[in-house]
Amino acid sequence: MSDRKFEILGKENLLNFYIFKASAVDFRYQRFDGSTAEPLPHFVLDRGESVGILLHDIPANEIVLVEQFRIACAENGPGWMLELPAGRIDANESPEDAARRETLEETGTEPNDINLISNFYLSPGGISERLHLFYCPFIDGISVGEHGGLEHESEDIRIHRFSLDKAYTMIESGEIIDAKTIIALYWLKIRAR
Repeated sequence: MSDRKFEILGKENLLNFYIFKASAVDFRYQRFDGSTAEPLPHFVLDRGESVGILLHDIPANEIVLVEQFRIACAENGPGWMLELPAGRIDANESPEDAARRETLEETGTEPNDINLISNFYLSPGGISERLHLFYCPFIDGISVGEHGGLEHESEDIRIHRFSLDKAYTMIESGEIIDAKTIIALYWLKIRAR
């Protein structure tokens, strides 16, 4: 899209905790008119890369969502969120392998067919995290339990199955408010036309 240039003038690491790194970055960039912008200070949160997986039981025409507590949302919204199985990509792990691992950890089932929907940034104004969104169709149905997650990560996950019609209604009613889940479900709706 653009071949304009930018320059990092300075970077100070402010935080390195668990999966989060935060930096203060001073930079300048080439404007659309060709001039150079004045140096700007900015705060960047680096969370690495992650995956989200839309599990679709084709014979039942149902999708699988997980519900778990999310502290980052608890103060200004619901603490418990309905969302796709998802998680961080580990070092030296491909996005596809991470999708398989996270699906198994969170739902107890192994996806056999993984198809990339898209890669996108969650909030590019200040967060570097890129999400790889996958679609996993199950042509022979899918078997999941009621609960998932890893004990050593203190995960307490409830597994839900919803018809596609119910899932779309839940987006409209505000019961599903997770961006990756909304994107994946609308992708599936458009694809089904």
